[in-house]
Amino acid sequence: MKPIKIAATATAAAATLALLVGSAAPAAAVPETVLRPAELKRGPDIAVPHVEGRTVVDGDVRIKVEAARVHLLGPSGNDYVVGTSNADGSARFRVLRLTPSGGRTVLLRGVPIWELLLSGDGTQIAFPKAGRDSSRVRVFDATDGTTQADRTFRGSVSVLDLDEQRMVLGGWGPNRTFWWNTRSDATRRISGRTGYEASIRADRVASYTKDPYLGGCTVVTTLRGTEPLWRSCSQRVATFAPRGTRMATIHILSDGLGPRDVLLRKPHGKVLAHYSAQWFGALDWESDRKLLLDTNGTEKSATVRCVVADCERASDLRPVPNLRRTTAARS
Repeated sequence: MKPIKIAATATAAAATLALLVGSAAPAAAVPETVLRPAELKRGPDIAVPHVEGRTVVDGDVRIKVEAARVHLLGPSGNDYVVGTSNADGSARFRVLRLTPSGGRTVLLRGVPIWELLLSGDGTQIAFPKAGRDSSRVRVFDATDGTTQADRTFRGSVSVLDLDEQRMVLGGWGPNRTFWWNTRSDATRRISGRTGYEASIRADRVASYTKDPYLGGCTVVTTLRGTEPLWRSCSQRVATFAPRGTRMATIHILSDGLGPRDVLLRKPHGKVLAHYSAQWFGALDWESDRKLLLDTNGTEKSATVRCVVADCERASDLRPVPNLRRTTAARS
C-alpha cells in the first residue's frame, strides 16, 4: 500500500496545460459524481498511514516530525520511513526512519526525496536518476541506509514498483518494461513498450505504445506483458487497486495542477464511476474497493473516500493549496 500524500504542487505552465487537457469530461456510461469537499459528510479518518501537516498518522500512532516539509515513503516493519526538506522542498533533504515512540535514525542525506520509492515489504529504498542516454538506479537498505545495489541502464529509466528485492522499471530509448532482481542483478524483459505505472502486488503494468504527445496509447497487461486487459488512446492509469480488481484513470495528457476528472474502472476497462472536482491531487487506495482522492474545491480541499459513487470526507477540511506561493518556491 502506498502512503497517502496530502499535498499538491504545480508549475504555472503545467497547471495551464492540465486545465486545458483535463477539463473536458470524458464520455462514460455512468453518472458524473461531482465532489465538493465542503458539502460532503464526514466519515471515518483515513485508515492507512499518511501525513497530516508535519505529523505521521497511522491509527492511534502520531509522530511529529521536526522539519518544514514531510514526505511519507511508507511503513517499514513497525517503523516509518519519511523524507524531509526545507520550506520550499528543494534542499536539505534527509531520509529518516521513525519509531512509533518518536525515535529516529538518519538513513540518507542530500538525496532528492521526491524521487525515492520504498519497497512494498519496507526493506529497500530505490533512488533512480534518469539521464538522456543512461540512468543510474541505487537501492538502499531501509534499516541503516547502506547501499544494496547500484546499476546503470541504457536510456531514461524510471522505477515503477519495488518489492522483495525485485523491481519493475520502464524506459525510453530503448523503449521497454523490465524486471531487475536487486539481489542477483538479473534482468528480464516484460514488453517492448514503455511502462509508466505498475503494481507487483496487483500483477499489473500500464505502458505506452509510444509518446502520448505523439499519439501513443495506454496498454494494461499483467506483469507477464502478454494479452492486453485494456487499451485506451485517451486515458492513462493513475493507480491500480492493491489486488488489481480496480484501477483509476485520468486523461492521458494530464499534468501539473492535476486532472479534473477521474474514472474508476474494472480490470478490463468498464467504467464504474466518474468523479469530477476543481482538480485532484494524489490518488490512492484504502482497500481494494475504497479509493482515496485528494480533492480540491474552489476554497476548501480534503481527502475523499469513495466506494463507487458513495463518497464521504476522510479528513477535515483544509484550505486549497496556495499554488502561487508553491510555484514561486519551486522556481
